[in-house]
Amino acid sequence: MAIKYGSLNVDERYSGILEPNLYYNPVLVPGVTCTDKYQIGPAGQIYVHKLTTSAVEAGTPGRDFTDTAVSDTLIPIQLNNNFQRSYKIYGVQAAAVEFGVAEEALSTATQEIREGWMQCGIACLAQEGTAATLTTAITDVKQDIIATRQEIVEDKGRANVVMCTPAFYSQVLLAAGKDFTPVMNDRIASTGNVGQWLGMTFIEANGAQGSIKYYDSTGAQKTVDLSGVQYIMYYHEALSVISNFEVARIVDSERFAGSLAQVEMNTGYKVTNSVLARVRKVVASGG
Repeated sequence: MAIKYGSLNVDERYSGILEPNLYYNPVLVPGVTCTDKYQIGPAGQIYVHKLTTSAVEAGTPGRDFTDTAVSDTLIPIQLNNNFQRSYKIYGVQAAAVEFGVAEEALSTATQEIREGWMQCGIACLAQEGTAATLTTAITDVKQDIIATRQEIVEDKGRANVVMCTPAFYSQVLLAAGKDFTPVMNDRIASTGNVGQWLGMTFIEANGAQGSIKYYDSTGAQKTVDLSGVQYIMYYHEALSVISNFEVARIVDSERFAGSLAQVEMNTGYKVTNSVLARVRKVVASGG
């Protein structure tokens, strides 16, 4: 429809600057909220040895050693979560707009892959972590966090990350007040809203919502309902996120006059020690 100023038709233009899309906070950062230390070379599945252990009882002096055979268990990390996005750009379309369609499509595909990749990591953490004992509504935030931490410590573990839903993160801000210290480290701060409290890093994961699907280390697809999850407290090395393939490209098509903006990524997720992760949920009465 033509636009008129009075009796004169005026020109219409389309901006070559695009309005940015919004994406969930990219909260998976190796060395901060997860680990990729088992990424040791080309493989579709990685097995991690875990030696069997037990505390030694005291005996009396002047005795021979009693030999114990070394034994272990294997922890599989199957790299079976494949993410793909391919955008089709006709040459005639690209020639008729002011912005770089292929470049923008590639950037969009990259962000979409990262978003799905990140949400699968959260789903794995919620699915494979240990359920916290408390399931009632949280009324005292500080007391609740300390109680969950105590469970991990009593199981010989430690925790340094609390992955929070936006609702619980808001509760933390209100409860902590001036004791909450924002994190200024660029590598961490770029993941979203982050701060230190009670000796742990609190991270707002706005992608921790709804139902998320991922493939576990057995190859089974899991659908994880995050609706009741308030936070997940864990030690960052308990969550392994390993990728063995990444590609981002713009290629000319042989099937039509134009190009394809394509991104692909292949990743495995595993909580290698569920003792080091506690999933705090609120369960409705009778749920």
